[in-house]
Amino acid sequence: MEFLDRETRRQLGFDEVWSKIAPVSSLGRARMRRATPFTSEQYSDLEAEYDRLQRMADDLSKNPKIADDLGFLLRSAKDISGSLKRSMEGAILDDIEFYEVKKLLGLVEKINFELEKLGWTTLLPKSLDQCSECREALSLGQGSYDSFYIADAYNPKLAQIRARRVNLESTLASYRELVDRKLIQAVGRLLSMDGEITLSTVDTAAVAKLEAMHELYKVQEKQNFVTFKLIEGEQMRRTREELEGVRSDEESCKEEVRTELTLVVGEFAPRLRSVLETLEFLDFALAKAKFAAKIGGVKPILSEDSRIRIQGGRHLIVEEEVKRGGQDYTPLSLEVLPGVTLITGPNMGGKTATLKTLGLLTAMAQYGLLVPAHSMEFRPRKFIRAHLATAEIPKGLSSFAGEVVFLRDVIVRSSEDGLVLVDEIAHGTNPVEGAAMAQAVLEYLHGQQMITAVTTHFPSLAGIRGLRHLRVKGLDREKLRQLGVDSLQRHMDYTLEVVLDGQEDMQTSDAAIVAEALGLNSQIVNRARELANVL
Repeated sequence: MEFLDRETRRQLGFDEVWSKIAPVSSLGRARMRRATPFTSEQYSDLEAEYDRLQRMADDLSKNPKIADDLGFLLRSAKDISGSLKRSMEGAILDDIEFYEVKKLLGLVEKINFELEKLGWTTLLPKSLDQCSECREALSLGQGSYDSFYIADAYNPKLAQIRARRVNLESTLASYRELVDRKLIQAVGRLLSMDGEITLSTVDTAAVAKLEAMHELYKVQEKQNFVTFKLIEGEQMRRTREELEGVRSDEESCKEEVRTELTLVVGEFAPRLRSVLETLEFLDFALAKAKFAAKIGGVKPILSEDSRIRIQGGRHLIVEEEVKRGGQDYTPLSLEVLPGVTLITGPNMGGKTATLKTLGLLTAMAQYGLLVPAHSMEFRPRKFIRAHLATAEIPKGLSSFAGEVVFLRDVIVRSSEDGLVLVDEIAHGTNPVEGAAMAQAVLEYLHGQQMITAVTTHFPSLAGIRGLRHLRVKGLDREKLRQLGVDSLQRHMDYTLEVVLDGQEDMQTSDAAIVAEALGLNSQIVNRARELANVL
């Protein structure tokens, strides 16, 4: 069973939160796509990740712009893994690929400088290798680390060949320049790149001048225009043929250099791949640290026991929605243990949000993120599964049948360190059978290693002995009576309180107090209270 399935991710809002982490390079984004949760066997790795992010987030909280230069450099980092693969498979790299390798190594030098300036060099799992020998090999005779070309210094023959090529090109260019000067004097025009010039037949004087030039000959004549072309004599033809041979020799010589440099890159390929891995790690870590600083994330404490403790936990998406609606958000504090934790309380009491917060923060912590809370203590889970009010029901099943399928699948894994969240258990069938089924499930799960958190409106479930029972405090009745019911949410106390065995009857009816505040006939309200006590 995977740690988080697609449906649980959606219900908890994990993907929406995860998408707020924004690496700036393709390397970092690729690392983010490959991210997996830490397991219970990776305590030391997870602890190191928390420490790393805490240090970076603390620095960013003090100065949000402190790593802007580092981010700018990382944004320029390009994935050269394709070129590295080609270099090891016998292909010859081209000049652009050599430039990209060299540019990356220049970038690494600057990134190392920024890390030293920030004091973050020790935060990387391994130092950032500058591969200076490889960079030097790609910089021979160039005098600058900012570009790449095949300099004469790579091959003694190259300088001689290039000198001959330049001489031949100059000879041809001089002849053409001579003809161009004559053309400027004659018609005020120059030859085209392919050595041609076209005139309108209306301009008879200009046509006559070109016909008189022995360096040109007529290649095309139409009713409206006439085209002349440059004549190259025997000497110029021999010069051009020699130039083509020299250029071919130069390209062969350059290809020999490319072959040698490809071997150099191939030799350094394992180290260069390690550089890419470190850069993608750094970019992803910086993105997570920026996210942590923005949300006020804290380092979770890794526990030896299996319980989960959260103080002041916030579900980021729910918090945004609540504040957007002009309401105050109440952070979550709770502790859940192996077995079953039952959560009861009124409608609009935040029970679903409690489950979502518990699941989201646990998932975030296990993916190595700092969590939005005052504190959190947990042990990595094998899996997290949720069946909330927004759960998608498999096609062809009723809501109750879909819930049964969900429970069937998680009960098989109930002896493992999982976290299962069930909202309004067995609410999709008639209340009597639903309560009976729910109680049977909870009694079975109570003695299991898996942590199961369940919300319910079935009063009978609160009577199951031994269950951890948390209750939403609910409406502040005095304020409701004094201020009215213009906004019930404003008078709701979302705090969870522990209900001990034998105290289940302490829960009074929010339904009655709401009905009373709304002005329902007092005789009806009082009778409802009597019936609730009897039931």
